[in-house]
Amino acid sequence: KAGDIVISSTLTRNLILAGRVKEAALYLGRPYNLSGEVIAGHRRGRALGFPTANLRPDKALIPARGIYAVRLLLAGKQRHGVLNIGFKPTFSDSALSVEAYIFDFDEDIYGQTLEVLFINRIRDEIKFDGPDRLVEQIRRDVERAREILNQTSGDPILS
Repeated sequence: KAGDIVISSTLTRNLILAGRVKEAALYLGRPYNLSGEVIAGHRRGRALGFPTANLRPDKALIPARGIYAVRLLLAGKQRHGVLNIGFKPTFSDSALSVEAYIFDFDEDIYGQTLEVLFINRIRDEIKFDGPDRLVEQIRRDVERAREILNQTSGDPILS
């Protein structure tokens, strides 16, 4: 129990499904995480200047569609990034994707396992008028994610 709120697995699960990962972390005592194998994608992110690691998640509990500030664990090293969960509406994709842009990183990691620690949700997934508008927004998302990750760097739960 936290204050007047009874903490339950159902409450925590519903927070995660709603994309309220920061709140869920308070109840879990740690950031919600998922892992997955890095798989090949359409390479659109790379063409836009933001190469992404596309994941095949190993969990069925995937947070709500949207953009998240995340910490990532790869080969025992923690990195920062921004993660998209969604259908890529700007490109009319129909398959759900989970893809991370890892800051200051551009290595071939296909086939490796990437663990994602969800720190906070930045925004909903939206459709843009074209790739140029999308790139503008990705830049803002990256800037916002860096701010969030810097602000939470000493947090006992979120760091």
